[in-house]
Amino acid sequence: MSLQAPTDTAPQALQTVVPPATELPAQGEPQVQETPREPGKLRRTWQTLWARLGAKPTHPVAFTLVSLLVAPLITLYASQVVWLQSLWKPLPWMLGHLGSVGLFWLLFSSASLALYGLIRRLFWAFIPEVGLFMGVAVSSRIKYDITGAPLQLSDFSMVGKLGEITGFATQQLLPTLLTILGIVVAAILTETLRRKETWHLSWKKGLIMALVSVAVLLSAFFPGPLQAAASYLDQDCVDQMERNDQSGVVLGMYTAWVHRQAAGRGETNEQLQALAQRVVEDAAQPTPCALEEVPDIIFITSESFFDITRLKELKFAQDPLPVFHRLAEEGTNGRFFSNTFGGGTGNVEMEMFTCLSNGLLKEGDTLCTLDDELYETLPTTIRALKNAGYSTTAVHSYNDELFERRDNFPAIGFDKVVFDRDFITEPEMAGIYISDDSLADEIITRYERRNRSKPCLIYGLSMENHQPYYEEKYDDDSGFPARCSQLSQADLKIVDSLVHSLNHADASLGRLVEYFSQVDRPVLLVFVGDHLPSLKLSDEEYIYCHLGYTPPEPTTDWNEDSMRERLTTEYVIWSNYETEPKADEDQSCTFLGLEVLRRAGIPLNDYFSWMLENVRPYMLKTQGRVFATPDGNVTYQPDRSAQVALESYRALQEALLYGKDRK
Repeated sequence: MSLQAPTDTAPQALQTVVPPATELPAQGEPQVQETPREPGKLRRTWQTLWARLGAKPTHPVAFTLVSLLVAPLITLYASQVVWLQSLWKPLPWMLGHLGSVGLFWLLFSSASLALYGLIRRLFWAFIPEVGLFMGVAVSSRIKYDITGAPLQLSDFSMVGKLGEITGFATQQLLPTLLTILGIVVAAILTETLRRKETWHLSWKKGLIMALVSVAVLLSAFFPGPLQAAASYLDQDCVDQMERNDQSGVVLGMYTAWVHRQAAGRGETNEQLQALAQRVVEDAAQPTPCALEEVPDIIFITSESFFDITRLKELKFAQDPLPVFHRLAEEGTNGRFFSNTFGGGTGNVEMEMFTCLSNGLLKEGDTLCTLDDELYETLPTTIRALKNAGYSTTAVHSYNDELFERRDNFPAIGFDKVVFDRDFITEPEMAGIYISDDSLADEIITRYERRNRSKPCLIYGLSMENHQPYYEEKYDDDSGFPARCSQLSQADLKIVDSLVHSLNHADASLGRLVEYFSQVDRPVLLVFVGDHLPSLKLSDEEYIYCHLGYTPPEPTTDWNEDSMRERLTTEYVIWSNYETEPKADEDQSCTFLGLEVLRRAGIPLNDYFSWMLENVRPYMLKTQGRVFATPDGNVTYQPDRSAQVALESYRALQEALLYGKDRK
């Protein structure tokens, strides 16, 4: 038997609950009563606005009519806030472009009134247009921030590759504060319509309104007053940037589409139509040459390569591009005019292969997205080499998702097309992509396994130097630290990731030159940067603008020198057999392929002979309002002889791509 200490346990029902003692103020001490905290000023303001937003209008009919009138203008303002990145600039822009404002209002209203007449609810009538137009504005701004070019009709052909494309620039997809504010303006507009509408149109009047609005909207898709108005606004615009400046970021897409339709109704030049037919037929014929005398051709398009030492504000203790600079002294070197900035390598490639200009295509077309059957017959440098007896191989150190290379490359003349999964060597990663050194390995291995009974072309496209650029892209530093008083340490670390990959590209070029210096066949090696890298610093400003090479304002206000800096990289041509290389000269994506044919001694067919005689002596590149003269200068007003050559060139291209029996 054990002894237990007594306890105070009692039945639950009998327990008395004693409230906790409270401290009473001392006798004579005043008792202070706690007052509830008032909301902050910002919170009170927001509560007031929200209450007013929900308040029903005193005059419901007037509210509906004013909403129908004003909502398109508020949407236009919000879209321009996103595009111009300013709360103020859209206002003077709207006052200075009343024609564009009026056409936008009419098109927006015809769509929204058609819906309103059917469903008789403001919110549901406006939300599709507001959402679509703000989506266009945001997409265009993001693309401009990444590539320096706004959204264009041709970009819609890449919608299926959107995930792949945005994966390259995830860090640049975060919206700016002003983009968010523009979206907020649009959101407040639609929410106001939802909360305050109380009056609804009768169904009979609504049906009449819908029928009239649909008629107006449909007229925008056929020749008539609305398309004439759009053409008038577009008459002096040469590219989408200028269209956006004239018509706004949303309406500019419509004027571009109208421009495309008008181009399809142009007159046919029968003489050049006959020439187009002749050169297509001739391009399909063999052009035999002395195979033992022509060189093997190694053509490297190096992703975003350029001579970074041309940015004089960046100081290097050691040369980060020693091989390129040595070959520039030994071979042929110069500026290379691209047709793009920051992205779009596939369009650069196809211009090099075809001698056709992306800048002269119909709105919405690219050289990568033409009708499939066109690629089977177009005169191309690859087909010319194949017809001369060459084996032709393309090697790309990435996948086949972009720019339709999987289908287009075989169609224009490549015997073999090799993507990353097809490598016969074991590729290694450098940063986040397959290294340029691995690409050099693959090219050398495929050269050693080539068909030795015929000369060969091996085209290589690198990937290592592709955007994005950021401090952690590589595990270590480049070994070539840049110094610059105008850049912060954070900026210099971003720059170092670019220097790292440029140096790797330079080293892979060195490997190729070392190998082909020792082979027993003549070899012509071409190395070119496709476009300038889209390199933004920690403040989201391009390095070229930060260092003063290009202005901060829109490109529509840039002078010729600034446009030249934006559109040019560098190239070099080296051979293991020439005792006296050709003199240095500037080149372009339009004519570099033709130059390679000439340099290799390949007989030119009728197409390339015509280009050499009728176009190349007068121009180097045309892109929008940019016209590069044969000596590499840029002008916005080519002389009379250059204009005549340009018009002939344009007419032949249109005959080849859009003439009789073409779509």
